[in-house]
Amino acid sequence: MDTDGPLKLLFQKYAADLLSLTGDVGATVHRAGPVELHALERRVDCVVHLERDGETYYRHVEFQGRADPDMAARCFRYNSQLLLLYGAPVVTSVLYLLPPKPRQATVFRVVLRGREVNRWRFDEICLWELEAREALAHGAPGLLALIPLMSGGQRSSRTHEALVRASRGPWSEAGDVLLALAGQYYTFSELTRIVGRDRMIQSSLYAEGHAEGRLDAERELCVALVRKHHAAIVERAIPVIERCQDPVQLKEWVLVVSDLSDSDFLRLLEA
Repeated sequence: MDTDGPLKLLFQKYAADLLSLTGDVGATVHRAGPVELHALERRVDCVVHLERDGETYYRHVEFQGRADPDMAARCFRYNSQLLLLYGAPVVTSVLYLLPPKPRQATVFRVVLRGREVNRWRFDEICLWELEAREALAHGAPGLLALIPLMSGGQRSSRTHEALVRASRGPWSEAGDVLLALAGQYYTFSELTRIVGRDRMIQSSLYAEGHAEGRLDAERELCVALVRKHHAAIVERAIPVIERCQDPVQLKEWVLVVSDLSDSDFLRLLEA
């Protein structure tokens, strides 16, 4: 699933809500958002500028769907460049979204002739190990948005309650992220029933869901016409139609399906 965009938005808008995840409770957020590392030609996911007890530091948060054997090397590369960029402490946390948990700790080691001569350790946060009920009780929009990925949050009463809050709360960006993550477990229609049509129209999911609805309708019509006019080739034609993601192509098939012979329509589909 595509999560980088929603999570970057969430951390940029609600970094203060999420300091309990990264171990920075009590710090003041000065800014949060993506940072360009020009030497690497790579944009890291999020850097939060913090201050605690009079000391300035930076929390680099890297979003990772699943375990990556190269994660330690990536973190070291980003962390070292950020240290040079800011000239201040930079602490890196990897936010894992989906199990399983990495087998090895996120540690970058330099070994010479069998002896470890240097080591960089990076924090790990596994969302599925966090309790959705605690996030719901806390009530901060940034944490509520992550409930679908937390323990006890998948298609549960807790996600439902968070969605209900999103439908009436002022936290539009966090609500959009919550809807995007809940979309892994609920259909567009189910989400619309929970939060209301007006809230879905306001969300970034509406255009995507509306387009997908039109695409489904075109597919269903095309399949129905094939069953009616080309029963002999149904088994070969329907899989092609169901794989089609182009609404213009589907409409073209619908317009000619009754005019062509079985063989001609099949050739058109497989062209």
